[in-house]
Order: sequence, then structure tokens, then C-alpha cells
Amino acid sequence: MPLNRFDQRLTQMQWQPQAGPSPQIVDSVMATRGPIVIRGVESTLAGAILGILIGVGLKGIITPGAPWGPETGLTGLLVGGAALGGAAGSLILAGLAILRHREKPRLMQFASMNLLMIVMLLLS
Repeated sequence: MPLNRFDQRLTQMQWQPQAGPSPQIVDSVMATRGPIVIRGVESTLAGAILGILIGVGLKGIITPGAPWGPETGLTGLLVGGAALGGAAGSLILAGLAILRHREKPRLMQFASMNLLMIVMLLLS
């Protein structure tokens, strides 16, 4: 029965099989397609660069022989403090990005790439 209805509908539409799509199908598919939006990579790149800097700073805190490693005095205190502050700021920013990801998608791009780079450098 359903096959009969399908054939009846095709007959009513006067559809004939073709090797390619009909112009109506092509027009309907192309009309529903929205404009291509190229998203900027600035926030992703900025997050990656900042994450690398923070990750290198954190890695150097525990690496003996690093210019800001253990027992390096004021340099270690300044760079290590900045790295720890950056890591704390990155975690706070990631929490904010989770809460506001619909309003600020670029913040989510920045924060996720930032944390990814920090984690990758700490695990290496």
C-alpha cells in the first residue's frame, strides 16, 4: 500500500528520473545555504601564545638550572609569581568562559586554547 501511494505521488508531480539533480532541487539547496562566515583566529592564537608563556614559566619554576628555577633569588620570585598568577588567572578565565560561552564564544576559544597549552607544556 505505501509503495502504491509513493508511485501515485510521483505521477502527480510528473517526476521523471534524470541523471542529475533537477534545477528546482539545486535552487532549493543553494537557497537554504547561509553565507560563509570565516571566524577569526586571533583569540585562539592569543590564547595559545599566552598559554605557552605561562606553561614555560610554570615549567621553569620546578626545573633545576632554569634561569628562574629553584634558588634563583629575585628573578625566580618575579617570574615564578607571574607564572603562578597567570595560571590562576587562566583558571578563573576558563570558569568565566564556561558560564558565558553563548554570549562570548571568542572568550571560550581563548580560554580553552590557553589551558590546553599550559597543560601540554606541564605534561611534556
